[in-house]
Amino acid sequence: MQSSINRDGFLPPDPDELVAEGELPFADAVAESAREKADQSLHRLQLELRLLRARIGLLREDAEAALKAKATSVDANAHVQLGDYPWFKLAIATGVAFAVARVIRNLPFGVLLAGLAGHASQARRW
Repeated sequence: MQSSINRDGFLPPDPDELVAEGELPFADAVAESAREKADQSLHRLQLELRLLRARIGLLREDAEAALKAKATSVDANAHVQLGDYPWFKLAIATGVAFAVARVIRNLPFGVLLAGLAGHASQARRW
């Protein structure tokens, strides 16, 4: 008569106990369980993806609304400060500043500094 104890001195696992512990005794059962787990994981990922897309859509709408509100605020502020046609007036002011800067760049600074030095020395004499 042969003993049911294996070489290590342990009894072989009972298939019913394996099922109770969560390990399936047959390869076919394991493959089905793995497939079900994969399907469940896929469904969870698809749900998370839909939720993320919805959140991104909400964030995009919020960003658009914030930009529109900011543009409206800037436009209203410009009208308050500059009156009618604020962007036209701002463009003219920028153009004038550019033209004045060009003229100043083309002036000979040696002559300009000599004139200022002469003016400063005259102011000291008084």
